[in-house]
Amino acid sequence: MEKCSIAIVGVSCRFAQAPDPGAFWRLVMHRESGITALDPGIALPPGGKNLFNRPYPTHGGQLGDLYACVPRDITFPRQINAGENQDLYFAVQLAFDALVDAGLHPHAADSVRGTVRLGYAPPFGASTMNWLQHTLFIDQTMDIIRRFFRSAPEEALGVVRSALVDSLPAPDETSFLAGLGHRIAGWIAKECSFTGGATTLDAGSLSGIASLRAAIDDLRSGRADLSLAGALSSPLSRPLLQGISGEIPFSTGSELAPFNRDGTGTIPGEGGAFFVLKREADALKAHDRVYALVRAVACGAQSTEVLLRTAAERADAPIKSIQLIEGDGCGIPELDAEQIAGVQALWGEHHVGDPLVGIGSVKGNIGHCLRAAAAASILKTALALRRKVLPPQIPAERPLDALANLSSSVYLLNEARPWITGDPKSPRRAAVLVNDLCGRRAAIVLEEEPTTEDRK
Repeated sequence: MEKCSIAIVGVSCRFAQAPDPGAFWRLVMHRESGITALDPGIALPPGGKNLFNRPYPTHGGQLGDLYACVPRDITFPRQINAGENQDLYFAVQLAFDALVDAGLHPHAADSVRGTVRLGYAPPFGASTMNWLQHTLFIDQTMDIIRRFFRSAPEEALGVVRSALVDSLPAPDETSFLAGLGHRIAGWIAKECSFTGGATTLDAGSLSGIASLRAAIDDLRSGRADLSLAGALSSPLSRPLLQGISGEIPFSTGSELAPFNRDGTGTIPGEGGAFFVLKREADALKAHDRVYALVRAVACGAQSTEVLLRTAAERADAPIKSIQLIEGDGCGIPELDAEQIAGVQALWGEHHVGDPLVGIGSVKGNIGHCLRAAAAASILKTALALRRKVLPPQIPAERPLDALANLSSSVYLLNEARPWITGDPKSPRRAAVLVNDLCGRRAAIVLEEEPTTEDRK
C-alpha cells in the first residue's frame, strides 16, 4: 500500500469572494480578483508607522462575512461571554462541507476509521487574549501603575487590580482550551465520530502540504480508511501584519502580480480549504466522484528543480507528461523567477513538437493566504483536472523575461485553454509548487481520475 494513489473525493473552501469551490472556480476562470482595501481596523492608521520600517500592505484577500459561521448540530459548548475562537467554527464548517461534498454525513451514526490533519497556527484571538489579560497583561499593568504611584498603598492597588479583573469577561477552562490550536482538530474528529489521530500542524506556507502528506501517510499505512486534510489562515490583524512584515516583502499596491517583472511584493489573504481523502481503490469501489489523484509529494530545502524531479520520479511520471503547474507566484519577482528557472531547467529549450507546460498562480485572485496558500493551490489544480481545463491566472502585463522568451518551454496561462493531452493513453497530470520564506519548498504531482477503460 506504500505507493498507492490517494483520491481526493470531497472538497470545501472559503476564500475572498469565494464561499465555496464553485465560486472559487468562477473567480479563477473569470480572472477576477477578490483583493480589496484592508478594513480600517487592520490598516495602519493615518500617520501610523510600521514597526520594522518596511512596506505594510494596503490591500488583502479578506473573507468579510464569509468568516462568520456556526455549524449546525455541534456538540461542544459555546463560550460567547469568555471570548470565542471563531476559527473553531470556521474550520468545523469547512470540514462538514467537505464531507457533504464527498457524499458523507458529518455526524456518522457509527464510528469511522478516520483521521484529521489540520495546517493551522492560533492567532491573537479573543479567547487567548482574554486569558492573557487575566494573567500577564494584568501583572504588567499593575507594574506600570506602581512605577508611577510609588507611594500608593498595596490595599489601594489591590482595589485597582480587582476593578480591572471585574471589567474583563469571566474566563473558564473551556474558553482557554478553545483558543489552543490542537483543540480544533480534536473537536472535528469528535464531531465526525473519527477514531484515528487528530493533529494540528504548523509548517508556515507549507502547512497545507504538511497536512496533506500526514493524511496520505495515514491512508497508505492502513491507520485510516478516510482522512480529512485542511489548512486555515485566520483573518488578518494589525499585530500579525506588523510582525510578519519584517520578513515578508509586502506590496503597497492593490493587485498581486504573479510572475510579473514589475511585481513589488505579495499581498496577504485569508481563508481555508479541506479535502476528503481515500485510497484510490476504496474510492473506485464506492463509486466516489474523484477530483484528482495525489500521486506523490516531495518536501525539503532543495531547489525547485530537484523537488519537482523527485516528485515526478516518485509518481512514476515522465517529467514532460506534466502539462500544468500551479506555481507559488507570490508576486516577489526574484522568488517567482527562481521558480520559473527551476521548471525551465527540467523542460529545456523548446523545439517544434516538444511538449509545453503552462504555469499560473491563484494568489492573484485571493492573495497569499499564508498557511492556507498551498491548500488553495491544490484545490485549484484538483478542480482543473476534474474539469479538464488549463485555468488562467490574472494576466501579467509584463511577464518575467524567462516567460516572454519564445524559446521557453514554459508559458504563462494568462487565458484558459482546453486541456488536450495529445496522447489518449497519457492521463492529465499537474504539479503544485510551493515556497516558504524559510527556504523550504514542496512539489506535488496530481493526476486525473482514470477512465473506465483505463481501469480495465
